[in-house]
Amino acid sequence: MSIGIICDSASDIPQAYTKKLGLVEVPININFGDKVFKENVDISGDEYYKKLISSDVFPTTSQPSPGDFEKIYSAQLKKHSELLSIHISSKVSGTYSSAIQAAEKVGKGKITVIDSKSVSMGAGLVIISVANYLQTNKSAKMADLVKLTNDLSKKSRILVACETVEYMKRGGRISAGAAFFGGLLNVKPVIGNNDEGEVVSVSRPRSMVKALSFLRMEAERHTNHQGMAVIQTTESFDSRALFNSLSGNASIKPDKKSKSASTENMYVGEVIKAQFGPAVGTHAGPGAVGIAFIGEAPKK
Repeated sequence: MSIGIICDSASDIPQAYTKKLGLVEVPININFGDKVFKENVDISGDEYYKKLISSDVFPTTSQPSPGDFEKIYSAQLKKHSELLSIHISSKVSGTYSSAIQAAEKVGKGKITVIDSKSVSMGAGLVIISVANYLQTNKSAKMADLVKLTNDLSKKSRILVACETVEYMKRGGRISAGAAFFGGLLNVKPVIGNNDEGEVVSVSRPRSMVKALSFLRMEAERHTNHQGMAVIQTTESFDSRALFNSLSGNASIKPDKKSKSASTENMYVGEVIKAQFGPAVGTHAGPGAVGIAFIGEAPKK
């Protein structure tokens, strides 16, 4: 008896972690006009962003088909007695729906599909945590993993600071007028997930310095962190600065007597560095930087 974990490429889990944890990833589809690429199979993240910047055609993404899931589920059920399939929010993608359809067709009660209600590493951190738990608790039951997944999902948050509004405009997420005034005012919009799994506007700082400060302050407002990641579309000074500042916490001893959130709520564990895939990166654009974490929200 064993349980296998399935995820989708839009969770943006670094390949080193998928291999180490034995995760099986279902790729999303990237459409550049008539050409279709499967993420992390036909095109890498760096290749995608080069194409995004240089191409006259604005890309779109689409969820894996139920057939894509059926192939992977059928293969994995030959290796495992049960499968736990965790996916990005059903509010932003049809991936969860495709997984449900495939599970009903080939699973016969052996596949449990969960909506993480997050995107990118907001979902990825949950999947990594559950996979780590399963590796150290090999006799864990599906009910244990489902409860853990749902508990972590409720505490998972992702925030993305966009260096430019140009790609939101090109993708139809904002109007040309809003993009014009956003650029004029040097607005660096911050978007993130809410409790329902929707991606919403969170803040509109007027510089990347203020945007990055906002990301860190939001993380530090939460407590009892169980994971953290810094995500980027393309390599930048901003992403390196945020990653280095958070990674450096490991060498600092938090002051439990201090009332400062920057010490009392400091995260001192591993900070994962990841890259946004097309699901988020197409609209966030080059230069976008994000932070994902699992933590308890401050009491209202």
